[in-house]
Amino acid sequence: MHPARRVRAMALSAALVAVAVPGLLVPGGAAHSAEPPAGAATGLSQPRNLVVGYEPGSPEASSDEAVRESVRTMAAGDEQPLTFQRRLATGAVLLSVDQGAATSARPLDDLAARLAAEENVAYAEPDVVAGPMADPDDPGYPLQWDLHEEPAGMNVPPAWELATGEGVNVAVIDTGHVTHSDLEAQVVDGYDFVSDPTRARDGDGRDSDYHDPGDWSDANVCAPDTPARTSSWHGTHVEGTVAAETGNGQGVASTAYGATVQPVRVLGLCGGDSSDIAEAIIWAAGGSVPDLPDNPTPAQVVNLSLGGKSPCTTLYQDAIDFAVEQGTTVVVAAGNSDDDASLYAPANCEDVITVAASNRAGDRAYFSNHGSAVEITAPGGGGPNLDDNILSTYNTGATAPADESYWYLQGTSQATPHVSALAALLLERAPSLSPAGVLDAITATARPIDSCGADCGAGLADAGAAVASLG
Repeated sequence: MHPARRVRAMALSAALVAVAVPGLLVPGGAAHSAEPPAGAATGLSQPRNLVVGYEPGSPEASSDEAVRESVRTMAAGDEQPLTFQRRLATGAVLLSVDQGAATSARPLDDLAARLAAEENVAYAEPDVVAGPMADPDDPGYPLQWDLHEEPAGMNVPPAWELATGEGVNVAVIDTGHVTHSDLEAQVVDGYDFVSDPTRARDGDGRDSDYHDPGDWSDANVCAPDTPARTSSWHGTHVEGTVAAETGNGQGVASTAYGATVQPVRVLGLCGGDSSDIAEAIIWAAGGSVPDLPDNPTPAQVVNLSLGGKSPCTTLYQDAIDFAVEQGTTVVVAAGNSDDDASLYAPANCEDVITVAASNRAGDRAYFSNHGSAVEITAPGGGGPNLDDNILSTYNTGATAPADESYWYLQGTSQATPHVSALAALLLERAPSLSPAGVLDAITATARPIDSCGADCGAGLADAGAAVASLG
């Protein structure tokens, strides 16, 4: 019997945490601004490093020692010395800024501008920080309006008659993975890209352990006057929307339950650095990252439910360009500030699918970013009741992992994995489909959102229509 014919009563474990507060895509955090700082970095939520790209053919483009010598020459007598950290997978280098320098130290933007004016330098920019942006017999399915309910659901059950995402791997670049019995069979090994041991909170920097130790923080740690935060389990919630086990009589259903998810950890305490995120994108798409093993199971789809208010940096765009050249579809959250999505990265980068959020009425969610940068809208919650939000896999731990559970969150972070999963359905149906072809299939079959118009891209994604359009 097809799972669309089986329904059971609801019986879910309750997670004792609050629904995510709309704001920038810092998972589990309160709304706040992520404007680039005017001066030197003062907290983990602000940039503390610089990314520098060198002109092709210059000594610094290929020699780490040439970079070190250039930095030593430039920094002589400066109030805020720079230190070479490593060469990134894009070919650029990461320079750290001395956080113990005098209060008169040069602001990061000024340092970047000075570096950009140096001979052989192609660009220099702050290392910006991003935050976490079938009727099955699973007992939670009746509450998953986002999959099946009219008028606001994504019309997923008809798509399951044609595809379930079998053979497609979706990299979830996020906070990592917390063990959950409704997910384990769908998870393939990922990697932990959080290079800062303080941010990583697992005792070291990068390693092969992609599990989420919790991203909670005490008050005033991420920035002055910020409240304490419990752990968000953001990546695990996103993974469940993509590919939680379905038809197993447990928990929730998912959009592409035949697909696999690959947890790639980039967000920890107070968010994550764009240098880590960019290299995670390259690794997930099958590229090489210095000093790390290659990904044995490259992803056909990359989900980025994260971001912050900044231009699309060269670093982000180079990583996305590499992924798209490999045929990997990159799906990005528009942001949760009821603002123009073109102001938020990586949603404003080229050749990504930028996703806005709709509510249970089928309108744009009150928090969702919008505008010309948006390609498509998908269910993200935001109604007056708890069950108007998106139900998925979760954990009860306020700090460290505790018991597995299911819970409701809202945001463009929740809308984005619906579209990543839809891309997986399309790629099972047509494995040679390019990222541009995936976008065309999704946008050409979308249902218009009259109350939002062009601000919501092509409209509300329709899984059944998109998959059927491939023949």
